Amino acid sequence: MTVNKSVVQETLRLIGVVENQSRELMAFCQDSSNSSPHFQDYKRFVEKIEHFYVFVDLVEGRIPEFETAKREPLNKHLSKIRWKVIILELDTTRIYLVKITQSGRKLPLGAREFLVRRLERLSEISQYYDRFGEEHELAPPAQALIEAVEKLLRAGIEQAPRLEEFTNSMTNTPLPRPSATPMQPTMAPTSSYSMAETIRLDPARMRQPLLPVVPEKVNVKETWGRFYVEKGSLVAVSQACKVASISIDQLATKLGLSRVALSLMLSGQDPMPRQAVDKLQQFMGEQARRVRPER
Repeated sequence: MTVNKSVVQETLRLIGVVENQSRELMAFCQDSSNSSPHFQDYKRFVEKIEHFYVFVDLVEGRIPEFETAKREPLNKHLSKIRWKVIILELDTTRIYLVKITQSGRKLPLGAREFLVRRLERLSEISQYYDRFGEEHELAPPAQALIEAVEKLLRAGIEQAPRLEEFTNSMTNTPLPRPSATPMQPTMAPTSSYSMAETIRLDPARMRQPLLPVVPEKVNVKETWGRFYVEKGSLVAVSQACKVASISIDQLATKLGLSRVALSLMLSGQDPMPRQAVDKLQQFMGEQARRVRPER
């Protein structure tokens, strides 16, 4: 196997970035002033953590470019960094949920679905440990911490408003009475632009940035009846998720997989079930067609 030196050097640089990011996350969580009783702050923390995991997935996808003897030590190093952040994620989640519960604030609409996803995350963490714990010498998380987080999440799910509750409240809200006074213009144009000129200007002001380029499909190789996605496909899939306005987590659910399993498959480390391959290719094609007119 020919080693691409430029890719190796870039990957080593990215590993340094991963190390710095993990230290920044630890410093952030150790500062008690960063945790609050506000649910939106907890969501922002989760987004920060998830961005870190996606970046680690991307770096791990480049490890196969190294010489065989160097791959295992690098995978083990990245796994240990990931595991430290996972333990940090659990402990900080516990702190946020305790503060949110003690504040007595009502959870916002959509909190239920968010907390259900965090509960599923506990299962993913367990799967990751079962797969890599012994191989990479990872210390198991404290059972008391896992149980505390699970209990807090389940309690939050029970207290969070359901979508049907919001719908019912909207249905029971009386509509505003129409006024007998005809509506009058509130203001007249004061600028030197005519109305036609204003209409021409508005679309330019509202123009959105071009959507990212998305391939119509990812490359998949069949080996002895197993399907392996080409390593590095996580980048293309992440772009497609941006177009669809969903997260990698949500895509994994659509494919019937966990986020950890999908990340491993998209980095070429694990085979992907044929049904999941078909769904993934359909998803990529749909997003590629969505951005095609914008190119």
